Amino acid sequence: MTLLTEGLKALEGPSMRRSLHSVTARPARAFGAGLVMTVATQASSATVLATIGFITSGMMSIAAAIPLVAGATVGTSSTTWLVATLGLSASISAILMPLLALGAVLRTLGRGRWKHVGTAIAGITVLLLAITFIRDNVSQAAASIDLSGHDGATVLGRLALVAIGMLLGLAMQSSAAPIALALVALHSGALGWNEAASVTIGATIGTTSTGILATLGTRASARRIAAAWSICALVQAAVALLLFSPLRYAATAIGATITTGTGAEPGAIGLAAFHTGFTALGAIPLLIGAEQLARLLARWIPDRSDVPPIVEFDRSALDVPGVAAAMARRGLTESGLAVTSMALVMLRGGGIESIDDRIVSASASLDSTRRFIGEIQVPEGDDATVEMQRGTVGALDHLTRMVGDVRNLLPAARDMTLLPPTVREYISDAQSAIELFDTWLRNPDSTPPLAELKRISSSLGARRKQERSETLSRTAAGGTTPDTAIAELDALRYADRMVHHAAKAASYLTVRVNGAARATPADSASSDIAEEPS
Repeated sequence: MTLLTEGLKALEGPSMRRSLHSVTARPARAFGAGLVMTVATQASSATVLATIGFITSGMMSIAAAIPLVAGATVGTSSTTWLVATLGLSASISAILMPLLALGAVLRTLGRGRWKHVGTAIAGITVLLLAITFIRDNVSQAAASIDLSGHDGATVLGRLALVAIGMLLGLAMQSSAAPIALALVALHSGALGWNEAASVTIGATIGTTSTGILATLGTRASARRIAAAWSICALVQAAVALLLFSPLRYAATAIGATITTGTGAEPGAIGLAAFHTGFTALGAIPLLIGAEQLARLLARWIPDRSDVPPIVEFDRSALDVPGVAAAMARRGLTESGLAVTSMALVMLRGGGIESIDDRIVSASASLDSTRRFIGEIQVPEGDDATVEMQRGTVGALDHLTRMVGDVRNLLPAARDMTLLPPTVREYISDAQSAIELFDTWLRNPDSTPPLAELKRISSSLGARRKQERSETLSRTAAGGTTPDTAIAELDALRYADRMVHHAAKAASYLTVRVNGAARATPADSASSDIAEEPS
């Protein structure tokens, strides 16, 4: 399953990102996207963890994500159909070894998409080979397995088997693996149909532990969507147990109809139909009540106000590079707010006693962002993500330099009253520019103030030259001490640099993240060097 998911995600990663991102608040569209992407990757966890990445990056609301997660839980039943139709077929065994050889060659020697195709072929082949091995050997062990205490025809026995399925899903971090085992056991006679169906119900619940484990210690938004996944599975399990008899009747009829004349296993096909049936029915309440559930989750899992303002990242998003890049951009925006907040505290002169802690916090957020960006592996040919990453790295560079400017300006800012009125006015104008940048960072979908920031930066640069000349003249004439002159020159230099870096960071951050680069930065690496104040 790991090989299969790795290959399919690499092939479908960019399209997965575009499809998921196109989802709005329309539940049916979100449900369809989750269903399709899970069928494509053969792993509901891949879709849900990608959705968590969109949630934590601020690109999707919880209400829009809940139907998508519901679709993913239905889509995972495609693996059950795969095993029921191909895995239990005796005729497929003859072609599995040649397919495995082909997949291995493509994975080892192939380039680009062919390498990912080989990985997917190897994954599906190994999965089916494993099932055939189990199928051929489990019958020998079936006689020693005593299931008399877990009769799937009784409520207590059924609940016990559901619990076993939950434990298997938890231990394997997957629903596909224990359901495949249940299908093989059903085929060999080690489990009856009721027992295999009960294990399937439990495995559907147990696999949601992947989301819970992945979001421990992360933001409230990530934990909410993991909780929504678990709630969805519990609702589906409740539907399966309450409607067990009619669902079994319908699934058995479907299995008999499909397998007539095909030689397939009716019980296995019926179990696959049962899996799809109860997950689809259980998803309906979440489609209808997504908004209400989102509000309940916000109440049950509130944001923690005591968490230090240091940006954190959910590294499970690295499985989908486009999602990770969008998350890095969102994290950098939050880091930028930490930087501008710190800078404004210093420029305004109030709360200066907290500036050291603010510098530490802002630096930690930038470091966290830098490390996360370094872990993103963009697939070959994904030019939109590359362009977005380029803008993110450029903005990261300028925001990091802003922190250094704040540190250097701090000695002069500790007692702003000692500076002459012209320098204080200069710093006030720099403050206005940083406030403009800060306001835009809080609402990055608004029109970026690039022209105004550039105008202020150019004006401050010209004024700095004049103020520097006047300060040196006063010092030479004895009107200003050298120490005061150095403090004034530092104030001018680093305030000028702060505004310059704010303008440049804003320019790089205009490369948007909605699935493609909608704009290129107005500045380039060469212009950065040429225009940076000395």
